[in-house]
Amino acid sequence: MTFSMVTIVGNLGVCLGLLTSIYGFYFVFLAFRGGSIKKKKKEEGIPNTRFALVVAARNEAAVIGNLITSLQQQNYPKELYDIYVAPNNCTDDTHEIAISHGARIFHPKGEIRSKGNVLTQFVKMCLVEKKYDAICVFDADNIVHADFLQKMNSEKLSGTHIAQGFKNSKNPTGSAIAMGFSVYYWIIDHYFNRSREALGLSSFILGTGFMVTTSFFEKIGGWNTKTITEDLEFCAQCVLAGERVHYVPDAIVYDEQPLTFIQSWKQRRRWSTGYFECSRLYRKELIMRMFERRSKAVFDLTMTYLCPVFFIMSLLASLGQITLMSFHFFAGYAYNGLSMLSTGLSFGLVLSILLAAYIVYKRNRQTIQGVSGSILSFILLMVSWIPINIVSIFKKQRTWESIEHTQAIHINDI
Repeated sequence: MTFSMVTIVGNLGVCLGLLTSIYGFYFVFLAFRGGSIKKKKKEEGIPNTRFALVVAARNEAAVIGNLITSLQQQNYPKELYDIYVAPNNCTDDTHEIAISHGARIFHPKGEIRSKGNVLTQFVKMCLVEKKYDAICVFDADNIVHADFLQKMNSEKLSGTHIAQGFKNSKNPTGSAIAMGFSVYYWIIDHYFNRSREALGLSSFILGTGFMVTTSFFEKIGGWNTKTITEDLEFCAQCVLAGERVHYVPDAIVYDEQPLTFIQSWKQRRRWSTGYFECSRLYRKELIMRMFERRSKAVFDLTMTYLCPVFFIMSLLASLGQITLMSFHFFAGYAYNGLSMLSTGLSFGLVLSILLAAYIVYKRNRQTIQGVSGSILSFILLMVSWIPINIVSIFKKQRTWESIEHTQAIHINDI
């Protein structure tokens, strides 16, 4: 390797190191800036929103009954909401159990490859019938806090069109993997969605426990996602349509976390593939709208959608550093430049660990016993995401794979 090539790689390393450091600092700043703002709670509104609650279910016989029960026990007038279960690709008795628990059945037509396919048809039905003011989406493995609909009703009455509730865990002590996922969602709650809500930015839809008004669906022409990560894609559509996703931490949904590493790998493979696909489909339009509107919500979402780009840049820079090390340029300019990137990545990992420790400490007395085990599980989760992202770059996951849900926990057990 010639000296000029070393210089070129060194300059590239310095630039990548600075860019990724600035990029990472942006998210750190938002997390702590927004987290320091205490937002006033909205006053409880008079219940008058008509809700359609929909659950896409694929072989969910073990858990669907408890979800329906929790929805039937809402502190909200029963005449103002209907529960729909949409069985698809089922080989068990999900359909029969849903009926026996009092749910209505929605039959999606044609090939169903993802939850987005179900929502496309369900939203279309609701827009035609014009019976409901808002639609709430849940997963079959959820159980829902009794105040969820009342909180969403108050949010809608305040003028909100899209709202995400707090996605908590119903089985944080189920396994080490479930523990790591629980910490992950607690961090998302505290440092991501709460911060963005406080700063007037758009929070993130997390796949379940969210509400969308039918008037907003009429504005954008229904549910029109194409990827297998319909929640992430819908976030972009909301911001591009001029609406932000609001966060309602008191509207709580308890979600079942994967129990095994294989289950978590399968789930995160889908997320990573969808992340790269959504970035490819929407980042150009987001960047254009960012300059046209000068909207801070659009800017923030654009930064988030650029994450796959920065991951690939980091990956290339790391490969460059390894190459230089193999040629024994340990003290060279190029190696020092690329080391900036490694330092930044290491700092990000250490910061994530510290945040996880703080979150677990705050919740430890009520949920998980043992901070150290929780942190180790979280580290495993974060580190294993690197190979998942690398695989997703070269091999896309085109179909949605179901994950078996077995934690039949009743709402009264939470």
